[in-house]
Amino acid sequence: MLDTVRQDRFRLYSDDLKQEGYIILRKKDFTTTNKFLNQVLLTDDRSKINSECDVIFDKEVASSIDDGDIGFISSNGSLRIALSHKANHNSILVTERCNNRCLFCSQPPKEENDDWLFIQGAFAIAAFQSSDTIGITGGEPLLYGDKILNLIDFTSTHTPNTKLHILTNGRGFSDVNFSNEIADRTNNNDIVFGVPLYSTNPEIHDKLVGSKGAYNETVLGIINAGNLGVPIELRIIPNKINIGCIESIVEYTMRCFSSISQISIMNLEPTGWAKHNWESLYLEPSSYLDVLTRSVSIAENCGVHVSLFNYPLCHISSELRPYAVKSISDWKNYYPNFCSSCRKRDLCTGYFASSIGKYHHPPEELL
Repeated sequence: MLDTVRQDRFRLYSDDLKQEGYIILRKKDFTTTNKFLNQVLLTDDRSKINSECDVIFDKEVASSIDDGDIGFISSNGSLRIALSHKANHNSILVTERCNNRCLFCSQPPKEENDDWLFIQGAFAIAAFQSSDTIGITGGEPLLYGDKILNLIDFTSTHTPNTKLHILTNGRGFSDVNFSNEIADRTNNNDIVFGVPLYSTNPEIHDKLVGSKGAYNETVLGIINAGNLGVPIELRIIPNKINIGCIESIVEYTMRCFSSISQISIMNLEPTGWAKHNWESLYLEPSSYLDVLTRSVSIAENCGVHVSLFNYPLCHISSELRPYAVKSISDWKNYYPNFCSSCRKRDLCTGYFASSIGKYHHPPEELL
């Protein structure tokens, strides 16, 4: 098995714990202030096991987890660490439903109603009590309307220092009344919405997101939300279908949208549906470095910062490296052996673990 920077999934071999759902993992004494999730003692000391509390006895898990981490026990007896104090990025999935069908979707959507995830997600965030940013992902979180509003209100009340980054396709903002509800909440909370725009050509955007009419709703949504002051991080994924549009997306954004806090340009992740469409989508970064350079320049000249996500430093030019961020979540991030002697490793995003095999673009020596 490939070693990632941080392991987040564990197989539990004990039958002692039967509960399915989110839990707070404790390595110290239980806290009486928690009222959101069941607390489970994690230990490698069998003398601590008794009938008064739920216990996970697993040396590997105990050495990997911090007190207060949030885990999820699945029906098949596995433990996934949903929120970790050791993680470089934390996020909670609140729905697997979506009204897009993106060709590179990393979380292929499902149809059934799963609104209970919003409640569980809100409890998990409140129990975690972080002052850092926690991502809210899907699926499409805005599909449920009131549910995302309730989650924002709940976390604002019970963990006011937690910042939220909500990833959405932006189509829900085409409803100006809903946008006003969101704006009322962003006025009092530290919330940013990440919204992708993949082209200035409606046909290209709609093709990439697999939904006719999505472009018009997304653009209207960005305009509505932006005009109301809702902070937006605009996201772009360069690929073979839209590579001729990248600069025009940035220029269009600078001319037409308000409240853009950042532009994020993201290398394609080889997971989910992207693997099935890899040959028709993926471009090696070396083939479009000039496009990235010009796009960064356009945005920076307009006072908007650009971040390059998921690009190993050796795959981009020295001119672009200051814009690259160490972005791949540590539970799916790894460094090939070749990288062990690289002087820039600590600053580099590394690779997706899912890239191993035919999706892997080898590292190069930094001169």
